[in-house]
Amino acid sequence: MSKIIVISVPTNTFNEIWIVNQLFENGLQQFHVRKPNFSELELKQYIKNISEKNHKFLILHSHYHLTKQFAVKGIQVGKNRLEDGLKYKNKFKYFGYSAHSFSEIENLKHHFNSFFLSPIFDSISKTNYKSKFNFLDINKFLNFNNLSIIALGGINANNAKKCINLGFSKVAVLGNIWENKNAISAFCNINESIKTRSYTLSIAGFDPCSGAGITADIKTFEQHKTQGLGVTTAITYQNEKKIVGVDWLEQKQIEQQIDVLLENQKLEFVKIGLIKDLDTLTQIIKLLKKHNNSIKIIWDPILKASAGFNFHENLQNKQLFSLLQHIYLLTPNIPECEKLFNTIEIKLLQNLQKEKKLCNILLKGGHSNNNKVTDILIEPTKITNFDGKRHNNYDKHGTGCVLSSAICANLSNKFNLELSIIKAKKYVSNFIISNNSLLGYHNSN
Repeated sequence: MSKIIVISVPTNTFNEIWIVNQLFENGLQQFHVRKPNFSELELKQYIKNISEKNHKFLILHSHYHLTKQFAVKGIQVGKNRLEDGLKYKNKFKYFGYSAHSFSEIENLKHHFNSFFLSPIFDSISKTNYKSKFNFLDINKFLNFNNLSIIALGGINANNAKKCINLGFSKVAVLGNIWENKNAISAFCNINESIKTRSYTLSIAGFDPCSGAGITADIKTFEQHKTQGLGVTTAITYQNEKKIVGVDWLEQKQIEQQIDVLLENQKLEFVKIGLIKDLDTLTQIIKLLKKHNNSIKIIWDPILKASAGFNFHENLQNKQLFSLLQHIYLLTPNIPECEKLFNTIEIKLLQNLQKEKKLCNILLKGGHSNNNKVTDILIEPTKITNFDGKRHNNYDKHGTGCVLSSAICANLSNKFNLELSIIKAKKYVSNFIISNNSLLGYHNSN
């Protein structure tokens, strides 16, 4: 089902009816007839000019009584037509309202089955119609409301997918279609942008039970609707309860995997997990930067497996700090942070970060003794806490891998770092409570 809605231009435009019929031929399944200044006669003629087979896709924004004459899909109601519109409640498959705030939706959610929310981005068709929404607020609202909410305002091929990933059911487009020299091409480009997945790469060890490591990462990538790629660094011998050994792949073997993958893809985000040593990690980073100097790397520094196996004992600070200047985000838990930096004091870590020009650090709070699980994002200019619920009756193998790969996928889906972490924590929470075993189920909901 198409996730794009097209709204008509308010006034007449050249070749409009032909364009509308061609949009339907190219997969459009919902067209909003919004002609605020049309008389009943003009609107009736406009609908008649649209191929009758496409009337079932039409939504009327005015002259609602015409729904008795034409077999349309439904109506869209605005603040100025609310009283008139409510008379048609429960009569159509689609019964929508055009809202400009969360409170409007809250107040009317028992009347309508769909809502426009606008403007999500600065409007293309209306000068100085600027967005006042914060994506963190949008994400929270969409997560806590099981409603069909449609993003409107400034939608184009560059941001449409971001709206879908945020949780909007669809996107509604106006200016990007009608102010484009080729409206059909503009529609197809937006449609393709929603369907096309970005690529994310995991460079990690292979865990036979798939609770952690490269296969867990790729499961996470896929659930976040990115195309998951993988490069293996090691073969581990383990199940979800214990690990008995590891065989490391040679540097050349790892590099060959990366080289052939990156022949076809310019990756923007890579998650790195289990690595033999800092020398190997340094060479991998150099190779990734050679392919794309602006690539952002998320490193989950696995020093000890949850099953109790120690991977790394000695880490040289000078080499580590040099390496962390070329990484975007480090995601250590409390024991790992203590081993890497000899401290878990947030201010000391931030001072070290500033002094050595290190990457962002997300200190995971799962090993704390608090009732809450608080992850702390340390950036050079600010510190942000992310609180989460501790699930005392559940335990899972691989939560650190899943969290870092979820963050990587969210970044690849064009979310900023803060929102990527919020969404990743929610995903991991669902992963933890998905069952009572040590191996969690991956689910995008």
